[in-house]
Amino acid sequence: MAVLTFVAATEALFVSASHIRRRNARRQQTLMCLSPDAGVPLPFLDEHARRTTAGASRLEVFVASKLADICRQIVKLRLFEYLLLHVIRTSIKRHKNHVLANGRVSL
Repeated sequence: MAVLTFVAATEALFVSASHIRRRNARRQQTLMCLSPDAGVPLPFLDEHARRTTAGASRLEVFVASKLADICRQIVKLRLFEYLLLHVIRTSIKRHKNHVLANGRVSL
């Protein structure tokens, strides 16, 4: 009886681990814009950006590629979300303090 319980528990562990692995892979594909539901492509903007950067040197392309890779890694972190939240909250507080100090709203 104990062996049957152990086998069932092991199977449940493997199923949950594979589910977590698939979920993480899907999240990574979504963040890297590789999945079909990642969002709407913007061919007009892509073409415009390609035309404006047509004369880039190999060094510039390499640096841009590596910088984009680093930015993608940073954006995947939960820390990036907290940093954005902090920036939004401080800008709202600063705006409120400015309005309270001046007594008027200026945009």
